[in-house]
Amino acid sequence: MKRMYLWMLAAILICGASVFTSCDSNDNPVQPVPEQSQAEKNRDKFIEHTRATVKELAENMNFTSWETANNYDLYFNQYVLNNPEFENAVLYTFMSEVAETAKAVEEGSALAELGFGSYVTVDLTNFNYRFTMNAENTGFDVEPAEDFEILLNGYNPQTKQLEQGLYKVTWKTSGTTLTRVLPVPNVKGMAMVLNLGTEFQFALSSKISGSWNDDFTGIMHYQVPDGATDGSKGFTADAVIKSNILAGTVGDKSDKTQLNLSISSDRVNGKATGQCSWTHNDRKILDLSVKESGAYMGIISNLDRSQYTSSASIFTMIASVLGSRSIDEAKLTLLDDLTVTFSVSNLLQLLQVESEYRTDGRNYADKETIDKYTEKMNELVKAEIYCKGTNQTLPMRLATKEVGIDYWALYEVKFSEDEYISLLGMLDRKTFTYFLNIMDHSVDHMQQSVIVARQLMQFVQAFNGMFAESGQTMVNR
Repeated sequence: MKRMYLWMLAAILICGASVFTSCDSNDNPVQPVPEQSQAEKNRDKFIEHTRATVKELAENMNFTSWETANNYDLYFNQYVLNNPEFENAVLYTFMSEVAETAKAVEEGSALAELGFGSYVTVDLTNFNYRFTMNAENTGFDVEPAEDFEILLNGYNPQTKQLEQGLYKVTWKTSGTTLTRVLPVPNVKGMAMVLNLGTEFQFALSSKISGSWNDDFTGIMHYQVPDGATDGSKGFTADAVIKSNILAGTVGDKSDKTQLNLSISSDRVNGKATGQCSWTHNDRKILDLSVKESGAYMGIISNLDRSQYTSSASIFTMIASVLGSRSIDEAKLTLLDDLTVTFSVSNLLQLLQVESEYRTDGRNYADKETIDKYTEKMNELVKAEIYCKGTNQTLPMRLATKEVGIDYWALYEVKFSEDEYISLLGMLDRKTFTYFLNIMDHSVDHMQQSVIVARQLMQFVQAFNGMFAESGQTMVNR
């Protein structure tokens, strides 16, 4: 799903090497041939707004702070998710608490009616410890605290030294307690009674400037339908995540962003909606809304995550979750000016076609081969683009274009019955340079984010494995 959104976003902005063929030496667009003279009168203004949007995107980015965000990913991956000592410190501390709650199920109770003979309580609303990394970066000291905290060592770009306790992760939970009953993995007859709060708060802080600064803060809310105790019938969730990063290499300049998220899932009727908006230094950069429908809305709850053991299998898991879903409508708006609206009749089929298209493309497939994929994707995806500056909504379609020695399926915009202009041709050299600037400065932290996602999956797998092992020990003792 993430790949699809990124692919659609790239389709709005992307232009390959052949973009230069759409410009003369003075960066002016190629003049239309005579038969195109009846094209939409606002075409040039539409193209101008497209170019201005990409330029403004780049100018509104403080890429220095992106480097700081990338460091968070690096440290989180290296010192936490890929650190066996952290697993030992946190998971075993957590499991020791869980083990102490093991009890036999009372006869006639709700758990007994469900067929369980024993149970443990996993209380995520009251796991308050401070884990402090030692000076050698080899382990963690553990002590009780008011909240869940992790103190990490790290490199300070201002002092150019490795400092102890430079980064801090804080986690709090509150609100109404929701209870969910799940079977303990690989332990027959044992239930896990999971207590979750409906409100979560977190902060990622640093002492790069000498005192604590909350670089990232967030608050999340989670609710289930009235009368429900878990999310099996559906849920709603919303979150506000803010950043106030001090860009260490450019003095005290800060970079402020705000990300608003909301998700609603109706698993009874197979409906889901999601909304996301991103504001960067008081400028709204992006709005995204999605309406989904289809079967298997709750399939992720029944997945055996242990079978997904590599980074590549993450996409296999996503495909399994998607099932036969469709996107009824998705809207992506950039800088409150350009809006792309699209629908997908079958997400799983589209992902399969797109994967085959990418594979053949990397093997230098000919135009006829790429044309077949282009046709299939056009059958599955319907798209249009709206420009607020010209108050126009224009249809879009995929077309096979030659890019260097490759053939790509790229979007083009319909300006009249006889005129389609590829997105390659809508961006001039200067605009393309701005686009490359965005990609060049973001690629490293995007890679680290993928690594973190992979390590999070492995961390969950380790947790599941430890829980099963610990549950078996509880049964045997």
